[in-house]
Amino acid sequence: MVKYIIKRILQFIPVFIGVTIILFVVKNVVPGDPIKLIAGDKALTPAVELQLRASNGLIETNSDGSIVYDEDGNTIKTPLWKQYLSYMNGLLHGDLGTSYTRGEAVTDIFAQKYPYTIKLAIVAIIIETVVGIGAGMISAIKRYSFWDVLVTLITSLLVAMPAFWLGMLLQLFFGIWMKDWTGGGFYLPISGAGSPGSEFQDWVYYILPACTLAAVSTAYAARIMRSQLLEVMNQDYIRTAKAKGLSRRNIIVHHALKNALIPVVTYIGIDFGSMLSGAILTETVFNWPGVGYEIYRAITQRDWPIVMGGVTLVVIVVLIINLIVDVSYAFLDPRIRYGAPKDKA
Repeated sequence: MVKYIIKRILQFIPVFIGVTIILFVVKNVVPGDPIKLIAGDKALTPAVELQLRASNGLIETNSDGSIVYDEDGNTIKTPLWKQYLSYMNGLLHGDLGTSYTRGEAVTDIFAQKYPYTIKLAIVAIIIETVVGIGAGMISAIKRYSFWDVLVTLITSLLVAMPAFWLGMLLQLFFGIWMKDWTGGGFYLPISGAGSPGSEFQDWVYYILPACTLAAVSTAYAARIMRSQLLEVMNQDYIRTAKAKGLSRRNIIVHHALKNALIPVVTYIGIDFGSMLSGAILTETVFNWPGVGYEIYRAITQRDWPIVMGGVTLVVIVVLIINLIVDVSYAFLDPRIRYGAPKDKA
C-alpha cells in the first residue's frame, strides 16, 4: 500500500507541472499589461514603472536587484522560461505572488477565502451523499414504482438545469416569494455568508448555495447508486444469499450495499474537488465570499496571480482527493490490495 501511495504521488508531478505550464502560457497570451493594473488610475513615472517591472520579474535584474540594460541602453525582457522557473520556485516555497489590483499576498487572500469554500463544499457533499445515495437506494429497491419514477424525473430535471439558473430560482422562491407570502415570517438569505451578529445563525446562509452546488452532483450520485445496486442485486452471490433464506433487508445492507457503494464513493470523492473548482458560478450568484468568487473577480480584472494561485491550489486539492479515493478502494473492497502479490490479491 505504501509503495502504491508513493507511486501515485510521483505521478502527480508531471500533471502538476503540465497544469502550471498551461496556466503560465495563458497568462502571457492574454493581452494586458500587469503594471497598468498595479498602477490603476495613477500616472507612473518612468523610474517607478521600471522598478515595478523589475520587482515583478518582467525585466532582467542583477543579483543585487539593479536593472540590466543592453548595449543600446534598453531594458531586457525576462524570458518566459525564466519567469516560469521563478514562479515555480516561489510556489515551492509557499509564495503565490502578489495581487496586481489589491497589493496583498495571494496566500493571505486565499487563507481568508478558502475556509468559506471548503465549508460550503462540505455541506454540499453531505447533501449529495445523504440525498443522492438515499434516493438511489429507494429508486432501486422500489424499482418501477411511483418513487422510482419520481426520483428519475427529479434527477433528470436537475441534470438538465444549469446551476446558476437553479440558484436564481431558489433565490426567487425562498428569498422573495416566501418572504412576501409569510409576511417576513419565513425566508432564507440569498446573499453573503452571514456574521455572528446577523439576524439568522450563520448556518442558514449555507442552505441555498449548498443545495445549488450539490444539485447536479446529487442527481448523478442517485443514478449511479440506483444502477449499481440493481446490478449487484443480480449477482450470483446475492442469489445464493436469497437461497439461504436471508431477508431482503439483510441481503441489501450486509451484501449488496457495500459493493454498490464503491463507484458512488469514487464519484463523490472526485466530485469534492470539482466542487472546490466549480463553485465559481454558485459563489458568484450568492455573493459568497469564497475562492470561486475571488477567482471570478480576478478573471474580470485580469489579476493573474490570484487566478494562477487559485487554480493551482484547486489542482493540488483535487490530486490529493483522488489519491484518498483510490486508497479507500482497498477498505471498501477486500479483494483490492494495491501492490500486493497477485496470488494474494
